[in-house]
Amino acid sequence: MAGAIAADDEQAANDAMAVPMAVIAGLSHNMVVGTIFGSFGVLIASVQDRMDVSLTLAGLGVPMVIIVSSLISPLIGTLARRVSLRLMMLVAALMTCAGFVVLAFTTSYWLYLAAYFFLLGPAMAMGGSVGPTTLITRWFGRNRGLALGLVHLSIIVAIMPLLCFWVQKNYGSQATYLMVAVLVAALLVPFTLLIRDHPPGAGQGLAAAFSDSPQAAPVLLKSGQIMALPQFWMLALNNALVISSAVMLGTILVPMARSWNYTQGQGAVLASTMSFAGMAGSVLFGWVADRIGGARGLALIALNSGLLWALLLTAPSFPELLVIIALLGLHGAGAVPNISRAMASVFGRDNFSSAFGLATALSLPFTVISVIGSSAVAERTHSFALPIAVMAVGLGVVALLGYFARPQR
Repeated sequence: MAGAIAADDEQAANDAMAVPMAVIAGLSHNMVVGTIFGSFGVLIASVQDRMDVSLTLAGLGVPMVIIVSSLISPLIGTLARRVSLRLMMLVAALMTCAGFVVLAFTTSYWLYLAAYFFLLGPAMAMGGSVGPTTLITRWFGRNRGLALGLVHLSIIVAIMPLLCFWVQKNYGSQATYLMVAVLVAALLVPFTLLIRDHPPGAGQGLAAAFSDSPQAAPVLLKSGQIMALPQFWMLALNNALVISSAVMLGTILVPMARSWNYTQGQGAVLASTMSFAGMAGSVLFGWVADRIGGARGLALIALNSGLLWALLLTAPSFPELLVIIALLGLHGAGAVPNISRAMASVFGRDNFSSAFGLATALSLPFTVISVIGSSAVAERTHSFALPIAVMAVGLGVVALLGYFARPQR
């Protein structure tokens, strides 16, 4: 491969517009993710009644969003290098609005699924994941990890269930879906129009790639070229295990606590503790990424998480379990700012969106296998010990991969 990946200056001073771009990125992530995930659980019973389907069928909406957004993330990452980021995130906001309008009026189960598959799933990839992280990566050199951590604070997802519950109780489910659509239209759509794709003087990446001047030409890697580099797999596998461990823990936490003879109320306390600790962890490990680098930050998260998973095998008392779960939530939320900073460091800003999209897609099979496999094994063995042990070992292994994934231009 001719040339070298353009170095990513992580100590360069940020442009004055970096903070406003971070606010828009955070708003986009929060509104898209928060409305989809925050409204789903509250409204699922109304879906059962309105469409006369089982809880299992009604519950396919969010899993479909996760699968679709993960699978198309590599495509969205490549698209972000070729089209305006402002346009892409505006389309995501409009698709989110359209998705909730469809959900408000449809009585067809197939249209219900189509809203999640064709509208909210792609919106999640564009406006909830790849778009905001790419915007931050382009505008921030200094304190990029901290900015990514702040952007991924899940504020709206904590507020939305309460708001949706109140609106549904007083005005019904249709009004609740329309309320969400209006909020996205009023708060997100206007702000996406203010997005600037690049800092001044930094938007020449694609043109420079075809320039006759070798100094001005960054190397734009194709997906196959990115996946051919060992650093990609080291980082992506580390990220996949950390993400999978967080999703798996959130899925099995309450039944696992009950299997240890804790009450359902105590299980709910553990789940809430994990969520609130995750909000702090996003900021904390964003700061860590700026101090030691994204690759080493990922390795630290994986190593610590592996040790914490192993501690679950020691039959901890409830106060001890509460501390362990809080620390696991703290670490799990740090994956996004660290993988984002690491991918930017290794591949440069021009290739970041493609590398990040590919890493997001790679995490999907690990997440599905860990969630389904842990539940299946626990059901057969009447114990969560084996899934816990496997996750602890896996995290320890990928921690080594993350540590040695050094940036090589």
